[in-house]
Amino acid sequence: MIALSHLGIIVKNCELSARFYCENLGCTITGTMANEQLEVVNLQSGSLTIELLEYLETPSSIREAGALDHLAFAVSDIHAVIAELKEKGIAFLTDKPRDAMNGKKIIFFTGPDGERIELVEEKDMSL
Repeated sequence: MIALSHLGIIVKNCELSARFYCENLGCTITGTMANEQLEVVNLQSGSLTIELLEYLETPSSIREAGALDHLAFAVSDIHAVIAELKEKGIAFLTDKPRDAMNGKKIIFFTGPDGERIELVEEKDMSL
């Protein structure tokens, strides 16, 4: 069997990014690791692990192709979460959520390193 294990995101500052994801998106830190080249923080969001990677030395290869476009977080009330995040100073890329396929509502904002983050509210969703 093959199943998704985690998503890895390159960040400029693991501590800053971990605090952002924990304080604003309800993630929890489940592990950390550091060596001379790399600092890693694992975050848990539901059943998904997000691996924050802060390279302390320049990686030997530049990663361009295959970059993730965005992270999506499921919410049960998109308008309530938008209001909560706006109170925390989060700026959204659009004024209001838009309708997406299958009755979903979506909206985007950016994280500390410019990564696009999406909130998704599904029709009749219970979290």
